[in-house]
Amino acid sequence: MAAVGAQYCFEPEKGVELFQAARAIANERIRRKDAASILSQQALEPPYSTSSVGSTDDSPHAFAGVTGPPSNSGPSVTTPALSDNSLMQTAQALLILMAMATWAKHSKILREALAIQSILASIIRDDGLRTPLPGQENLGWEAWMWYESILRTKYIVFCFFNLHCIVYNIPPLILNSELGMRLPCSAAEFKADTADAWQEARMGENEPAMFQDAIHWLFSGSENRAFHSSLGNYVLIHAIIQHIFLVRQTAGCRIDPPNPDLAAEDAKPLEHALRNWQLSWERSPESSLDPTHPDGPVAFNSTALLRLAYIRLNMDTGPGRALRTRDPLQITHALRDTPALKRSPRVTRALLHSVHALSIPIKIGVRLVARTQTFIWSVQHSLCSLECALLLSKWLEAVSTTQWSGMDDPLTGAEKKILDLVRKMLDEADFPTPPEIWTDVRAAARHLNVGVLKVWAAIFRGPQIWAIVDAIGSSLDLYANMLEATT
Repeated sequence: MAAVGAQYCFEPEKGVELFQAARAIANERIRRKDAASILSQQALEPPYSTSSVGSTDDSPHAFAGVTGPPSNSGPSVTTPALSDNSLMQTAQALLILMAMATWAKHSKILREALAIQSILASIIRDDGLRTPLPGQENLGWEAWMWYESILRTKYIVFCFFNLHCIVYNIPPLILNSELGMRLPCSAAEFKADTADAWQEARMGENEPAMFQDAIHWLFSGSENRAFHSSLGNYVLIHAIIQHIFLVRQTAGCRIDPPNPDLAAEDAKPLEHALRNWQLSWERSPESSLDPTHPDGPVAFNSTALLRLAYIRLNMDTGPGRALRTRDPLQITHALRDTPALKRSPRVTRALLHSVHALSIPIKIGVRLVARTQTFIWSVQHSLCSLECALLLSKWLEAVSTTQWSGMDDPLTGAEKKILDLVRKMLDEADFPTPPEIWTDVRAAARHLNVGVLKVWAAIFRGPQIWAIVDAIGSSLDLYANMLEATT
């Protein structure tokens, strides 16, 4: 926490020093735990035991491990007496360090983030990803809070692995199919600071759905009026984004020649899941578009991920963005070299999310957002904003290269409305389009393209805590200048 605190106080060098110290402490705690586990296993073995001969089970659960002895009836069930509090606390510390290393400037600790990933995945798997709460209705407040804290830690690790997938285009280390836990409870239950407040918060609350049941409903569309907590919806939108990533990996192998566009049979179930997720988000009493909402900014962050999901569904923006380099020039070249976008009704629907993302800071005030977004926007919002800017830019580029033949107008009514929306937004943001330029729609599209990128760059121009956000803003500014020089 001290390392992250130094980062938020704009002392990144001190943050790196504290990061290295915290990393060393976490490594030592894991080493001691492993040594104690080996001694414990040896103590359980009878002298001259041959029981392990021919055994292929190297799992820590072969003996009384992190989550206690294995059960013959299925996955192990954690109990407060047997669960290793210190190891999960170490996992929580590693999660914070991984987050810091993921967004920081220094390439050395960025590599540490990917190294921590595998250690963290091992710890989480050892403690179990399919551990239902036994007799939850009979648990006391303190025992329940312990279970819920562990559950939330595992889900946040799952989500952060997906963020690595989004940013660096690497496969997530925990897959949707591995999760057999229930979704997190409501914020009111979790934030209760006394047993009485907890009991009051639980009155009238339904038991959270199991993760696999919730995913099945999103994709099947069967009637389900249940709603999830804000963190539950956050987990589910991450699960859909992971599914999009994996579908894209497999779809590319089936199509000859390779095509960056998903086939209709691949895209339709995902669009259905996103619509169902949006309905679930709207039904949740914890949902809010206010980042300062008392229940926290999780629901607000989820809406940014919804926009990203629609964009990823229609454009493969993952490969080649070079965000790992933190070099604005390399990132700019990667953005420029992103494959051209094909106009389609599906892309038009995704564009509405991109336009809406830009309209929010323009309505608030670009300069105001630039000075305050560090404190109200998460890094996830910055990443989603980059993808929104890229989708809209590539679409405007496609419009600017569209061929007109005679009196035929190749733009649909929906596309014309988007052009008009973008024009009005840029007028409001003090980047007006000269009236005479609209005599040539292609020239107007090129002008709007530069304007969209310049406005997004201006939004990121304020002081930034995390290097990746600063790199995004600088890259968008360079990209806009590059396009402006060619118009």
